[in-house]
Amino acid sequence: MKIVVTSGQPFTDIDALACAVAYAELLRLTKKDAVAILPGPLNKTITEKIRKWKLNYSTKPYSKNANYILVDISDPEYFAKFVKPKNIIEIFDHRYGFEDYWKVKLGKNAKIEMVGACVTLIWEEFKKNNKETNISEISANLLYTAIISNTLNFQASVTTNRDKKAYKEIFRYTKLPHNWTKTYFMYQDKETDENIKSAIINDTKNIDPIIGQLELWDSKTIILRHLKEIEEALLGFGRPNWFLTAPSISEGKNYLFTKNPYVKRLLEKTISAKFDGDIGETKKLWLRKEILKELQE
Repeated sequence: MKIVVTSGQPFTDIDALACAVAYAELLRLTKKDAVAILPGPLNKTITEKIRKWKLNYSTKPYSKNANYILVDISDPEYFAKFVKPKNIIEIFDHRYGFEDYWKVKLGKNAKIEMVGACVTLIWEEFKKNNKETNISEISANLLYTAIISNTLNFQASVTTNRDKKAYKEIFRYTKLPHNWTKTYFMYQDKETDENIKSAIINDTKNIDPIIGQLELWDSKTIILRHLKEIEEALLGFGRPNWFLTAPSISEGKNYLFTKNPYVKRLLEKTISAKFDGDIGETKKLWLRKEILKELQE
């Protein structure tokens, strides 16, 4: 039976894309009939330059019987809509919350571990299967980039030694400019600046409070230039409690934007943010999922 490697429905980020494309490739290297299918729109972590690479995936649901492997996700609420739960055979994720549920369902095939990037788990699968030297240049480039993105260039507290090791090992199979890290984030800055509403809408958690996210090289400059558009984009989700979190990679801290007094107090209490008017700052870099964890505790 064909194996479909997929992720979430709302959007596809660089980690999900890299995991799906690379793992489907690994499965084919081990003589399995596998395809990557990603229905969610690509968000701004996948820059125009990356979109021009020869990415081996489809956006169209597979209509015939298939087994499913989920990557970079474990919450069933956000799975790609075409996934049949009874046909899920494996899951990879780096967020806790559903690990016990999937351990019961899938046993050792529930690979949910706290690493900075889900692609680190995928790279380790290449090594377990002795296929690391067979990885394509495109897949290596994707895995390498996703580690940079998901660890905020290794400055996020979720970064592990496994991520750092994977990053070093994958490098030899990539073909990227020597200044790729800065170039990658600066591409995001430029594309976000040109269409910030779309960037926010395609990377927002529709929960309470609404949390938009922009991971940029110089986030302060872009936020201050687009306060009205940011507010309109987040209010469009229909909830009064909202904020934007924007890690500024070059500065090693986040900038926050909200007009909601309750949300300001909440962020000051939970992550020690300091607000001057509607703009807040943190003392270190925070990923959205790290902020969300603090808010939920």
